[in-house]
Amino acid sequence: NYWGHNAIIRVEPFMQHCGLPTLEGKEPFGGDILSHDFVEAALLRRAGWQCFLLTDTTGSYEEVPSNMIEYATRDRRWVQGNIQHLGLLGVKGLKATSRLHFVFGAFAYISSLLLLLVLAFGTADALYRALTPVEFFTAEYQLFPDWQIARQGLMVATMWGTAALLFMPKVLGLILALIQRRDEFGGAWRLIKGGVMELAMAILIAPLMMFYHSYFVISVFAGISVKWEAQAREGSMVPWMDSLKRSKVATIVALAWGAATFIYTPALFIWLLPVLIGLVLAAPLIRITSSLGLGRAAMRGGIFVIQDEINECRALKRVRIGMANIEHSEAGNVKAPVPALPESSWQPMVIQDFSAYPEPRTPLAPEAA
Repeated sequence: NYWGHNAIIRVEPFMQHCGLPTLEGKEPFGGDILSHDFVEAALLRRAGWQCFLLTDTTGSYEEVPSNMIEYATRDRRWVQGNIQHLGLLGVKGLKATSRLHFVFGAFAYISSLLLLLVLAFGTADALYRALTPVEFFTAEYQLFPDWQIARQGLMVATMWGTAALLFMPKVLGLILALIQRRDEFGGAWRLIKGGVMELAMAILIAPLMMFYHSYFVISVFAGISVKWEAQAREGSMVPWMDSLKRSKVATIVALAWGAATFIYTPALFIWLLPVLIGLVLAAPLIRITSSLGLGRAAMRGGIFVIQDEINECRALKRVRIGMANIEHSEAGNVKAPVPALPESSWQPMVIQDFSAYPEPRTPLAPEAA
């Protein structure tokens, strides 16, 4: 499998086997394939080629959205693209691993809705039990009472198991980095500070992202579609009005949720606090995490830094110099130089038929291989 814009692939096999058709039916399941990279990798594997993830490569650079609103906007497109993959599970000739990638990619977002439903049904059950009188004798002539069965041990085990699944990858990653790469992150103390702060921010942000992803999944299955448009990557602080507008529903739900559980099931309220706090503070979190000033201060303090910010790689150096040249040209009203494009050699791709098995793999000429 591969994903993103950082793939290095053989051009000729890609042209032969990765032409994507327009899917039948209405969007979001029909129309153009949005998340194309997973599908292209699956088609290459279907044609007999191999795809590898090279975890030891360096020098790649791509910015991420600079605030939670833009991050969620990008995720909305990914949610639709990944759920669209579920309709491709029946494509003939796909490898089992490719089908598994499609399922995992979709459930990376569907799982947010499932978690929200578990919390909602658990709350509803707790409120029902709190508001319903307990009856130990349910029959007219009953010798022994019907005792309620407490499964507190099972609930605690489930909670700790869930916490381990969520946090152990981060903890193990931090331990591995401390053992193998601490100097690349500015030393052990900086790495620990960054890891602890990142974990704390993840706990605060996760409930809001769960809420967003749940809404996105519902909207996709409701037939609401979005287009794949350019993403905003430039850093800017989100205005308070935008922060409130994009989080008010989640905050209102959290306040009502918290009030009901605090009044009727205080014990459950305590358990839900990690979820409720992030939702109630959603607007301040959106605004504060978009602050360029706080971001630069964190970098100076060695928090949230990566190795290429400690020891600048060639890719980042070229970006920095290029941006400085552009800013200098704009300040002096001078048009920045644009590299000449190579001579056009456009040729159409072979559009694949998903309802039929692929043609036998065509051997490449020596110069193409």
